[in-house]
Amino acid sequence: MTELDNLFDNENTQTGNEFSKEEWIKQKIESREEAYVMLEIATEELDNPDSVMAYLDIQSRFDRYSVSNSLLIAYQNPDATRICDSKTWQKNNVRINKGEKGIVILEPGKPYTRDDGRTITPYNAKKVFDISQTNAAQRTPRTKMPDARVVIKALIRTSPVPVEISSQLPKETKAIYQPGAKKIFIKQGLDGDEIFRALSKEIAFAKLDNGSFNRNNLEFTAQAVSYIATSRAGYTPEPITAVSDRFLSLEVKDKRAELAVIRENANSISHTISKALESMNKEHTER
Repeated sequence: MTELDNLFDNENTQTGNEFSKEEWIKQKIESREEAYVMLEIATEELDNPDSVMAYLDIQSRFDRYSVSNSLLIAYQNPDATRICDSKTWQKNNVRINKGEKGIVILEPGKPYTRDDGRTITPYNAKKVFDISQTNAAQRTPRTKMPDARVVIKALIRTSPVPVEISSQLPKETKAIYQPGAKKIFIKQGLDGDEIFRALSKEIAFAKLDNGSFNRNNLEFTAQAVSYIATSRAGYTPEPITAVSDRFLSLEVKDKRAELAVIRENANSISHTISKALESMNKEHTER
């Protein structure tokens, strides 16, 4: 090889680097656009009980994930239980199985200020992998369930209104929020699952009451809140049997806003229960 031949090698190397950078930027933009398109589709497909429950199951397992990312995860891998990016798995000496396709989510980038003074947070597409896509052994966590009485007591602490036992509720009614009395009445003789399902739903109604209470309009939202909270507490949630016409009539963006309300209230109940359980355990230990 002569010195003249080296000139061609250098030129090819420089061009290759520039091309790679341009390709990288292009791929980042395309991945982000793909994620947004996928998000729109995932939101639009929340038109039946099964797709709604698939989303709620993901949101119940990933409480720190946003509505948008929970939708993306549910759309791509509804059975996901633990997700990390490839670097995190690698740090934990876990290998991603050959041929696995990552789950695309959206990650906030560095905020910047526009000329008009508004602060904008850009989002980039990021690939993560579920534990089922790796060589890590999947183990079902052995968590000791607290006594039902303790859990129900903690749940009652999340209620914004008093909860009272009633022997006068209709046969088919296990619990009811009365907006006029600002109380929740619950039937005697229910088991732990029944109490948690019924009470968490009525607590959701009470939390959603903004002064112009309409039970029919809030039914789907309250049931979804209860579904997530019940799942997180280790009980069997009441299945979603219908998606309300009100939710179905919403624009895609407004549907995600409604899901954000559901997430916020479910997290409020779950986190308050966790704190109450910690407090009760501390009180028990100090005795």
